[in-house]
Amino acid sequence: MRKIKNIGIVLETKADAMKTGRPLDQLYHWREPGEIAAITGAIKELGFTPVILGTPADIAAQSVSGVDFIFNLSVGFVDRYRLAAGPALYSLLKLPYSGADPYTKMMSQHKHAMKSFWDKLGIPTPEWAYIHTPGDVRTASLPPFPLILKPAYEGSSIGIDENSVIHSKKRLLAKADEIFSRLNMPMIAERFIAGRECKVGIIGNSETEFSGIIEDIGADGRGLGEEILYFRAKKAGTYSKRTLAARDDLSKRIMKDSRRIYELFRPVDYGTMDVRVDGQGRHYFLEFNADATLHPQRTLAQCCALNGADYRTMIAKILSASFKRWGIKQPLPRIKSESAHHTGKSRRA
Repeated sequence: MRKIKNIGIVLETKADAMKTGRPLDQLYHWREPGEIAAITGAIKELGFTPVILGTPADIAAQSVSGVDFIFNLSVGFVDRYRLAAGPALYSLLKLPYSGADPYTKMMSQHKHAMKSFWDKLGIPTPEWAYIHTPGDVRTASLPPFPLILKPAYEGSSIGIDENSVIHSKKRLLAKADEIFSRLNMPMIAERFIAGRECKVGIIGNSETEFSGIIEDIGADGRGLGEEILYFRAKKAGTYSKRTLAARDDLSKRIMKDSRRIYELFRPVDYGTMDVRVDGQGRHYFLEFNADATLHPQRTLAQCCALNGADYRTMIAKILSASFKRWGIKQPLPRIKSESAHHTGKSRRA
């Protein structure tokens, strides 16, 4: 394979979201300027030339030349195959790319498919019911209340707000009608787990380049308890994150199951997992995010920073994992790491 010089970056911007004509609070998958600047800056520092290519649709509409590798940031909008479109296109064009393949992207996008998989494999996840149409709310075999209602194939907490935890059938019916009318997609009704919320970050494939666990905490430094991380709270930066001790029993159990999930869906290159822990210390997997944002202030970058890996190191590890997967035997330059020490401190979400 020829030497990698130019790395094409495929993504959606806010301008692309606005072209859809839909409300922006239903489309928060675009890449923010700060994330784009951080990624292109890190790629330059690693000795490559970043080239912004636009969306997968932009690539499909024109020939791609002068690009040796795709750094995939595309997550699309609305469609139930939105995460898989980019990787499927790069595969057809025979272009090596970063991130998971179309199969893993599709599985991770669809909460009901992933949770069905976990149920069969004995991986702990809260009890749940699939609700395909509004009428199913009345007839579905539901877990015990309280429940949390989630769009079946959305992400970024779209469709989830401070009122998404449901305590009665009457409220469930009203909330289901609201989500169907806004997003027009199936939902899952999942047993709500009060307690701590943790995030796992992993980079690598057959070899692990990085792994770490962090916990979401409120302004008072406590775990979330009855609170949830809903869309507007994430945008407002209401919550912070702190590290979990890697050697304690809870961390070991969560990481063991996280690695099992990750192994089942390789190649991934990088991903995050959302985990709830109840008052008895039992952990439950909520989501596997094969489309994890690389924004410096979001989960994976903060997980890396709080566990001793700065932003440039994170991007280098992602590229290293991806290059190995594609058989690209091109060493990355050694870059002096910025200060990112594992001190057990917290960072603002």
